[in-house]
Formats: sequence, C-alpha cells, structure tokens
Amino acid sequence: MKIVIAGWHLRNFNVGIGRYARELIEALGRVDQTNHYDILLPQADHPFTARPNMRFRVVRFPLFRRRFWEQVAPLLVGPYDVLHFPYDSCVAWKRGAFVTTIHDVKPLLFPELRPRANLNSRIEGWLVGDRWKQIDHVVTISEHSKRDLLAHVPLRSDQVSVTPLGLDAERFRPADKRHEGRPYVFCLAGSDPTKNVGLLVEAFARLPDELRTRFDLILAGDVCKREDIRAAVARRGLSGQAKLVGLVSDAELVTYYQQATVFVFPSRYEGFGLPVLEAMGCGCPVICSNASSLPEVAGDAAVLVDPQDSDRLSSELARLLASPALQQQLSTQGLARARTFSWDRTAADTLAVYRRVAG
Repeated sequence: MKIVIAGWHLRNFNVGIGRYARELIEALGRVDQTNHYDILLPQADHPFTARPNMRFRVVRFPLFRRRFWEQVAPLLVGPYDVLHFPYDSCVAWKRGAFVTTIHDVKPLLFPELRPRANLNSRIEGWLVGDRWKQIDHVVTISEHSKRDLLAHVPLRSDQVSVTPLGLDAERFRPADKRHEGRPYVFCLAGSDPTKNVGLLVEAFARLPDELRTRFDLILAGDVCKREDIRAAVARRGLSGQAKLVGLVSDAELVTYYQQATVFVFPSRYEGFGLPVLEAMGCGCPVICSNASSLPEVAGDAAVLVDPQDSDRLSSELARLLASPALQQQLSTQGLARARTFSWDRTAADTLAVYRRVAG
C-alpha cells in the first residue's frame, strides 16, 4: 500500500494533536516495514528516524495556511491507497481512501468551543461540501469518543475505529531519585475552559492549613495564560504558593511529573486524557475526574472524582497528601496500568484500519 499522512500539526509537538501525530508516525515506522509512507510536512525540521519505506516530503506555500495546505499538499504525491489526516479535517479531492482522526467532539458538546465562521472555513465548506460523505473511515481514541461521535454525526458504527493512545515508556518513567525542594501538586492543561482548572485552585485553597502550607501548586501549559485562573489564585491568597510555569519542554514535563506528590486532572471532557497516562508512567499518583474517557485511561489506578464537586476534590487531595502509603499504592498501580498502553499498539491498530479501508 501507499499511505500518505498529512502532518500539519507536526509544527507544534507540544500540543496533543502534534504529539499524537509524531508518536503515531514513529511507531508505524517500527511496526510496518512493508508498506510505503509519504509523510507530508509543512517545515523541514522533524524528529523522525530515517526508514527505507518512509519518505518525508516538505510542502511549503508561502501565502496560505492550513486550509489551503491540506487541500493541495496530498495532490502533489499522486495516487495513493490511503490518505490519513491525524486530526479533524477533510479533503475535497481524493485519490484513494480517506481516513481522519477525530479526537473528540467538544465543539459539538460545548458551544463556547465552536470555531467562528471565517473566510477559510467558508471556502473549505464550499470545496468539501458534505464532509461525512467524503470521509471513508474515522479513527478515534476512546470508546467514549466513539459513542459521542455516533450520537452526533451521520456515521455508521463500522465506519469508526478506536485506537487508544500510547505511552513512550523510555521517556515517561520514574525518576532515579527524588529532589529535595518543596513538595507540590501538579496540573498540566490547555486554555480550554473544559480543563476545569479553577476547580483545582478552589480545592487546593480549601485544604487544611497544616497541609496547604506544606505544598506548592504548579500549573503548566496554556492554562497559565488565562486571566480568570490568575485572578482565582490571587483571590484565594495563593500567589505565594501557586506557580504558573506556562509551556514546558518535554524534558521539563517529565521532571514535573516525576517529582510531583500528586498529579491532578479535573477535566470535564477528554477524548482520551494523555497527561493522566504520562503521569502514571512517571510513577506519580493521580487524581482525575470521572468524566468522559478518563475512567478508560485511569482504570482503578487513580482516584476518580466528580468534576463539579470541589469539596470532594479537596477532601481526596487532603487524604492523598497526608498518606505516603496511599501515594505509594497509587504509584505502583499507575505504573502497572501505564504499561498496558503502547504507541506500537496504537500504530498496529491504525495499520489495521488502513488495510481495511484500502480493501
């Protein structure tokens, strides 16, 4: 088979879609030495291992952005068996079967997340028409996302496959030793309001004084740009303890996971919830919400809480911070759980989709 993968989001490896695309492509190279891959890139810098059956093609258009790039770039490689967009979009012209990955349906469930109509989206709508007739198969990343897709878009169950995400266990692993600094509670989140980080700020502020004063709260990611989160930190008198570190490198992220006393992920909705898996892989005890796909990822290896109940989150956080024994138990269970997820399995499941749609 000739398989084309459009890697627009490889421009940013820090965001979830970019990380997924990077890990999927690298794992496909490990598990499949038979089929030929054309990987389309918007820029020359990439981290991939050279492989005889993978060609990395840089396609640049100086005056146009993603909507134009993704329509034209696949046409430059000629006929193919499968074209895969590892993110939610569609093409107007196909030269083979078309597969897209839809990570979640947040824009359909949360009106505030729906993208505003603009010239680019109108052009795309005019070119593509009914996208659900263009898409041959959808890959999604959890059973919960599949159920939501089938409830909200005109797809048959046999048109949607679930390929859970994986863990790079070489990078996301426990530290050789603990640091000597102040212990902390860690949270990684984007700016999306469904990440629900305000609930964590409130829960941390409600901890008993003897616990709260012993720990810092470290927030990482684009959530640190949100003025309402900064205001909540100031309002609850946490400015001396809460550290908003913003975007971090892969190496810094691993260290934050490894050295945290607990990782808290109070999201109201996730297509998968990769940070939960990464934290568990680093041996960090996890508290996460019981919403959407997160129970699929966490299993019985984390403390699950209602994402609308700040009192419950605060009490569970206090229970965990006060109990080294519980921390050790969750760390051990989390490591075992994380080892059941691998990017090679994600790639093998995705390859099975390619074979099925190519017929």
